[in-house]
Amino acid sequence: MIGFIDSGVGGLNVMCECQKLFDEDFIFLCDNKNAPYGNKKHKDLFNIAKKNIEYLIKHYNIKVCVIGCNTISYTVGEKLQNYFNIPILLTKVPEILLKKSDNKTLFFGTKNTIKKIQQINENNNAKYLYIKNLPKKIDNNLNNVEKIEKILKKYLLNKKFSEIKSIILCCTHFYTIKKIIKNILPNVQVVDYTKDIALQVKKNVEGKMSSSFHIVLTDYNYPRYVELKAYYRKHLFDK
Repeated sequence: MIGFIDSGVGGLNVMCECQKLFDEDFIFLCDNKNAPYGNKKHKDLFNIAKKNIEYLIKHYNIKVCVIGCNTISYTVGEKLQNYFNIPILLTKVPEILLKKSDNKTLFFGTKNTIKKIQQINENNNAKYLYIKNLPKKIDNNLNNVEKIEKILKKYLLNKKFSEIKSIILCCTHFYTIKKIIKNILPNVQVVDYTKDIALQVKKNVEGKMSSSFHIVLTDYNYPRYVELKAYYRKHLFDK
């Protein structure tokens, strides 16, 4: 069984891509209790992720854990890899995208992720954007993500981004609003790399003849649990 952890729908996007590529048993832990992750301290992120991975190992005997969250991957991902004996796979922007970035490339993610990418990016001329609590807003509007369009327009149509040619989505939550971004900026290439992550996961598993999936929440008072499952099923079969 392969485990996935994230604070919300972002990790589901990664899990869906994996299930399109190969058969396995998948378990997704949605840590809605601690959402959002984007502005948390690194120490807190490590303790949260550690606890969630330990839960999946204990209760589901996972053999691989996928961090379906760019924020955790960039801030404490390597520390988690060193702590656990099972493979911990991270969600990061492929290096080739960093090398090709220039002043017409916009990296769009959470505050923690953007700060880290700015540190490691070889091109200082690239542009960067984060919108406070956007992942949480996406989770809360799964059935009506169009409500987020007004917020996106406010930032994406800013003059300082008028010459961008490509947007690299540095948060797995943002794959959910990819179509909206394309509608706002029809002439801009919107880049996501979920398939790259899924291919990386595939290399670490043997695969099975059939698939199953389960979703676990850290707070079952979450009123949109049914929506989360519906979103997963729609995204999995929505070609």
